[in-house]
Amino acid sequence: MDIPVLIFWSGISILLYTYGGYHAILCIISRVFPSHGIARPTSSYWPQVDMLIAAYNEEKVIRSKIENCLNLDYPAEKLTVWIASDGSSDGTNEIVKEYMKHNSRIRLLEFTRSGKSGVINKALPQLEADITVFSDANTEYDPGAVQRMVVHFADPNVGCVCGKLIYRNPGEVVSGKGESFYWKYETALKKMESKIGYVAGANGAIYAIRRSLFEALPPNTINDDFTISMRIVEKGFKSLFEENAIAYEDVAPSMESEFKRHVRDGAGHYIAIGHLLGLLNPLLGARSLIYWSHRILRWTAPFILILVFIMNIFLIGNIFYGILFYAQIVFYALALIGLITVKKNKSLFIIMYIPFYFCNLNTALLKLQK
Repeated sequence: MDIPVLIFWSGISILLYTYGGYHAILCIISRVFPSHGIARPTSSYWPQVDMLIAAYNEEKVIRSKIENCLNLDYPAEKLTVWIASDGSSDGTNEIVKEYMKHNSRIRLLEFTRSGKSGVINKALPQLEADITVFSDANTEYDPGAVQRMVVHFADPNVGCVCGKLIYRNPGEVVSGKGESFYWKYETALKKMESKIGYVAGANGAIYAIRRSLFEALPPNTINDDFTISMRIVEKGFKSLFEENAIAYEDVAPSMESEFKRHVRDGAGHYIAIGHLLGLLNPLLGARSLIYWSHRILRWTAPFILILVFIMNIFLIGNIFYGILFYAQIVFYALALIGLITVKKNKSLFIIMYIPFYFCNLNTALLKLQK
């Protein structure tokens, strides 16, 4: 077999596995060998919980966030809300202090600016409860979300539980519709991974851990939620997805801001590989399979797509490979037209939808964060 042919089909095989085969394998494994059932909230399990909110200049949303926390369906004496201010220079700290005057459940930790990971490192040792719930200042929790996550910790083998984030799109942002579709796909994977016992990364908007399992984050960490949750998996503890623990956030206000977030996430993923080398070991079984399939191969996809395209050029003399080459041209052309359409704030035709968002995500992985 010629080298271009070998490389071409190897790349195609990896892409097909990453975006389709892995899903199929999860369907089979999660149904035939499920290792974790569905936990139900009980009145007998109400452990002490600390909710940690890392905040930087959040005066526009911190008041509504605190109100949301105070209205959660969890015993008041069992839930403490900690706002870790990352050197906020607006009115964030003053708003929190107003609430502290009337409610002892609200605590403020003031730090000099060090980034989210740095603030988490400083705040965790000062917390008191065995269970820590992480949230963002712009995230709205469903009233029962905390209890629906926390109930799983009745199992001593559970180290992390992630809730379900639902994106709202009040401005009908075109790129935001793709974001919602992407999260539906991710949610389907997480549900199946959870049945096996190991979700490939928590979402920083809504997840909980056993505080004793936390390890200080390295200084260059970007994706703190992913690193924290996967280190717990690396230790051998279960990481679960609770789809009934729901949180809401608004999508990014524009395609540009959404793309910047994906670029930052992509850079964080590559950095995380160095922090989670142990999970690359195939002898870990399901933990390694999920990490490789859902994350590592996904992150290499843009490089494989480029390689497949280049190899296809060498094979274009063959009619079959010629058809495949022009099919790629059409796919990328639809993505480009979709980009132009979105920039003009017009709605995408359905035929552009998948090419545009697929290329948008993979381009973000190629563009390293400066």
